Amino acid sequence: MSRTAAYLEAAADRVMIQDLVARYALEVDYGTPEAFAATFCEDGVFEIPAVRLRCEGREAIADFAEAVQRTLPPLHHVISNHAIEVDGDRAHGRCELNEFSALPDVIIPNVQGLYDDDYIFDGSGWLIERRSTSFAASAAGAIGPLKETSRAFFAAVGHFVRQ
Repeated sequence: MSRTAAYLEAAADRVMIQDLVARYALEVDYGTPEAFAATFCEDGVFEIPAVRLRCEGREAIADFAEAVQRTLPPLHHVISNHAIEVDGDRAHGRCELNEFSALPDVIIPNVQGLYDDDYIFDGSGWLIERRSTSFAASAAGAIGPLKETSRAFFAAVGHFVRQ
């Protein structure tokens, strides 16, 4: 494989998409709901098919992030093993998700799964167009001490659930 200008541009695009995914995690964990939603395009979609949850548009995605931050213990997302294919101003990627809750006396693993993403370049940078989350185990089955906070979370985001 030759290191042509196209090859280097695609490599730079993959790095910028990885940076976008890092900002996504940092904003939901430590930032504001609005900054989290800004990692998505205006009509972006965040979904968790296993629990029929779907947020469409930045306003809904910000509302979802607000519910996450209000109802769950502090989260820590670890996102790794990115596989990204770039095609001009569009890209598709998959990466692993490991999410932990930081309780005062213990760190608890919440979720292990995959993100399946579509990205779009809007002329000034890469944004998430669609993020679909899948889990290695049922997301509805809360782990140990998180059972009560999970109930509060699912109650808070219930309006995003599709019947």
